[in-house]
Amino acid sequence: MNILDKLLINIGFFYIWLVGKTSRTVVDNAPEYEELYKNKKPVIFTFWHGRQIYLVWAHRNEGVYILVSKSRDGGYITGITEKFGCKNVRGSTSRGGFEALCSLVEKGKAGNPIAFTPDGPRGPLKKVQPGVLVVAQKTGLPIIPMSSSAKRKYIVRNWDEFHIPFPFGKVALCHGKPIYIKENDDIQEKSKELEIALDEITAKSDSLI
Repeated sequence: MNILDKLLINIGFFYIWLVGKTSRTVVDNAPEYEELYKNKKPVIFTFWHGRQIYLVWAHRNEGVYILVSKSRDGGYITGITEKFGCKNVRGSTSRGGFEALCSLVEKGKAGNPIAFTPDGPRGPLKKVQPGVLVVAQKTGLPIIPMSSSAKRKYIVRNWDEFHIPFPFGKVALCHGKPIYIKENDDIQEKSKELEIALDEITAKSDSLI
């Protein structure tokens, strides 16, 4: 990692810290999630690609394992999220995906929380890929659909509609009801169920701001 990469990581870290410190947050969580969180139960957080920034702040220092691609951008994400106390497993559908999923299953079985963007790293946008469902099925951990939305933000007009919240604004944070994947469940049906849940929780967070 060169000096420029380190500088960009530090700028990213400071920006997210500033957003987190200066934002007025409205929280609306499902009671079922609140019960899991209160009892410190490990879960699999899922959120659409492009909504990551505030969620890193919201779950800082909780030791969440995040699936991050092996791309150069993934290297920046790893550097920034580690400064917030997150941990990373590197891999994607195109590079190191199987090994990464096996590692996440191992981490989940050991009682660690996990985070996924199920439509990443290349899309299609808002379409669940099976990886998160397989990890949930193998670990028995519940999937928590979640989202955040900022009243004042910049949206990067690329495939993932990446949201960059501005400091000193209003942010909504929502966690939905847990979704469990049993051994005999149909993965396609569960993919659709998770897509619907993610769309609903994202719309809910948008409506709150």
